[in-house]
Amino acid sequence: MTTAPHLDVVPAAQRPVQGLYNTFAYVPRMPPSAYSLLLWLVATQAPGGEVRRTHKELAEDLALERSQISKAKTHLIAARLLVDTSPGGIWRLNPMFAGYLQGDQQKAAIEALPAEWRLDVGDYEEEYERRLAQLGAEKERRHAQRRSNSKVLRLVDRRRSTS
Repeated sequence: MTTAPHLDVVPAAQRPVQGLYNTFAYVPRMPPSAYSLLLWLVATQAPGGEVRRTHKELAEDLALERSQISKAKTHLIAARLLVDTSPGGIWRLNPMFAGYLQGDQQKAAIEALPAEWRLDVGDYEEEYERRLAQLGAEKERRHAQRRSNSKVLRLVDRRRSTS
């Protein structure tokens, strides 16, 4: 049996009370881990959609592997539900999905949102699939680059050791 995620990450008095949660209509078909992560981020966000948790902490909270968190994050980014993450463990929900203390704060955040990050524009399912493919291709390119670099380093090391 797993324990419930720690919802005390953001004190209750600072938890958002307003949000456009009808934006769930723009959530594409994703793996279950992506839905779990999304719901956890929505439940524990600070006003404006910010969540400060590392991959390790999220994995523990959701009883998932860190690799599942990374894959879920990729899906949320492709779906434009997660607009920013940093290596330090700061996650930010799309302003159209985030909660706020006051409606005018959310309105201002949405108005400042670049058009390509709006959830109500275009065919979100097709766009999600396209962005997911782009992210996968970019990841494969980085892996190929790392493999190539490591082969070069091994050759250089081999040449040095035989000299």
